[in-house]
Amino acid sequence: MKEPELPRHDQLPEHVLDELQNAFSDPTPAYDFDDPSIDRMLGLADPRDTGDDTGDDTGEVIAPVAADEHITQEVPVVKAKGAGRGSPRRTIVIADSELPDLVYLDEEKEKEFYERRDAVGGGSRERSTIVIEDLDDFGVIEAAPARTSGGIDPRIKARRNAVRKAEGRRRLIILGVASGIVISLILVIATFASTLFDVREVYVQGAVYTDQDVLAEVIASMKGEAVLLVDTHAAELTLEAVPWVEAASVRTDFPHSVYIDIRERRPVAAFQGFDGQFRVIDVQGRVLDVIAGLPVDYVQITGSNPDIPRGEFAPAAYAAAAQMVLALPTEIATITTSVGVDTATGSLSMVLNGSVSVRLGDLRGLDDKLARLLGRVRDGLAGTCELDVSTDEVGTVPCPS
Repeated sequence: MKEPELPRHDQLPEHVLDELQNAFSDPTPAYDFDDPSIDRMLGLADPRDTGDDTGDDTGEVIAPVAADEHITQEVPVVKAKGAGRGSPRRTIVIADSELPDLVYLDEEKEKEFYERRDAVGGGSRERSTIVIEDLDDFGVIEAAPARTSGGIDPRIKARRNAVRKAEGRRRLIILGVASGIVISLILVIATFASTLFDVREVYVQGAVYTDQDVLAEVIASMKGEAVLLVDTHAAELTLEAVPWVEAASVRTDFPHSVYIDIRERRPVAAFQGFDGQFRVIDVQGRVLDVIAGLPVDYVQITGSNPDIPRGEFAPAAYAAAAQMVLALPTEIATITTSVGVDTATGSLSMVLNGSVSVRLGDLRGLDDKLARLLGRVRDGLAGTCELDVSTDEVGTVPCPS
């Protein structure tokens, strides 16, 4: 059965709050339990013994409900004929009381009351049951259910057991789902990592000057390996260690393929070392290759050149020379024979048409210097042996006649 919803304290009527305050305030009102009217009110004595008007022979008597000034209604009390003091106590119903009295009996005085009653005429020690209806407008307060031996409300205990069972079922469900996911992942990985999905084809793009021995070694290490287990990062690092390779990308293509994409460095110039071999460098001055013969496809750098091993970087002046070569206008690049580098001062020079020497200085203001040189080239270099474009005023040295 659904328990009635009790009102909050801020919803109680004013007269109920007043009665509660009077009931719980000190001092506690004193009651005279020797007063015979209390026995008559509770039905413990026969009103006819005192000479009161008790009504007709039907046995119906009128008893006042209470002495409170707020209660004016009298309730009929039915008493069976011939009922004596030894008869069981009856139920007194106080109904429709607008302001019910709250009477708290002292245990010691109650004990004295029973002793006096027994001394007068005896009687049963069974206590009367008083039912008070319509105490207020907010419903009936039901008695709490009996507690177990452990002092726990059976409903609370049942609810606690239900919560524990629900938590146990939830944990079992979560554990089952997690176990299923883990097992499924293991089965999937085991299947994909098997030889059913191994690398059978390797496609390479962009490898022109890349060391073919290193490339073949990388390909061999991947063939026959499960696609999901191919270490693409390690393969990229191995390829990028090759001087010609600027960047490498290795990716797998399920179920049996691997693609290798290589971006190589751009060779710009070459210089001859003390050992007689030529070093091919890029715009950063990195030595891409060391070869025995002069590479005619690249501009030659002259000077006192060191023996730089493959994969290492040449001094900064060589990187500056390579950058200048890339910046040359087409009209100048087509007639450039060589570029000179002074490693001590970092200055640059050029030889045009095999006989015209051009002094450029360092890389500062290189665009302006090349613009001045281009203007002289367009005017013609006939009879000119030396040019100095390192300053705003172009210096010219004619050839001896």
